[in-house]
Amino acid sequence: MSLEYNEDGLLIVDGFYYDPAYSNGWVVNIGDSWYMIADTETRQRPIKKEALRPYKKKLEPKKEKQPEYSYITNNMIPREGFSIEPGRPITSEEFDELCKKYNLADDTVSGEFGDRIGSIYGEKYTKYFKSIQIKVGPGEAIPLEGYLRNKGIEAFNGSPGRVNIRTDWGGYREGAGRKATGRKIARIYVTEEEEKKLRDYLEKIRNGENA
Repeated sequence: MSLEYNEDGLLIVDGFYYDPAYSNGWVVNIGDSWYMIADTETRQRPIKKEALRPYKKKLEPKKEKQPEYSYITNNMIPREGFSIEPGRPITSEEFDELCKKYNLADDTVSGEFGDRIGSIYGEKYTKYFKSIQIKVGPGEAIPLEGYLRNKGIEAFNGSPGRVNIRTDWGGYREGAGRKATGRKIARIYVTEEEEKKLRDYLEKIRNGENA
């Protein structure tokens, strides 16, 4: 049996599984061979060759395969590497809707800050972006995170009543994104009729018409 490790000493495997029939550890397949590893043995990096023992049962990958974070916490890595992709940024229109729905104001919305995901997997897999953090009522943060994620938006409820939301509204980078316009989001409370008039007025200004 020949084992492979990446540059960080993680054991390279083709699959990593939990089988209820073997409750004291994990099952991996390397190529066409299957092995069991005691839970205590996966705490060491690198995992020793002696820790892997032949496992006669073959598992169904779709049913038993573990999520990616389970690999890294047990000192293993999928042969194809980790797949870490953040959700998309929220649009300004979607954020406006959020402000109305949750009554967000200046004291419940932070400025943009540097955020990231995937750092647990190492710098190679870390993704960086801009986010804001909003404060919502008790019991609203977790459902809001789920709602945004279902729309494909990167969101994370890292502390009670707080949700980080990817924005990437920051400044213009040459060759990427849209050019800086000097615009920023303004939150004001108006009636539907007032909002329509303000939008019409803003459109005239942007078109260079006399207001």
